[in-house]
Amino acid sequence: MGLMIVADWISDSGAFRGSLVLWILLAASVGLTFWECRERGYRTTVLLWWVAFVAITHVAGFVILRFLVRPRADA
Repeated sequence: MGLMIVADWISDSGAFRGSLVLWILLAASVGLTFWECRERGYRTTVLLWWVAFVAITHVAGFVILRFLVRPRADA
């Protein structure tokens, strides 16, 4: 999530601020991962590893997709 905050600081258009739905989806995916790990009875270190893994991959995917689907400069 820190990567999204840094990207928002360097963004001129404020596009990251307008993506409330994506923040909610990130929180939901991390929450569901936490819930599933607790249900399976994983140790705390494994639980934290999975939560961090899900958060990092979702944020990285968000940033990559933002750059792939951005409008062209000449359009």
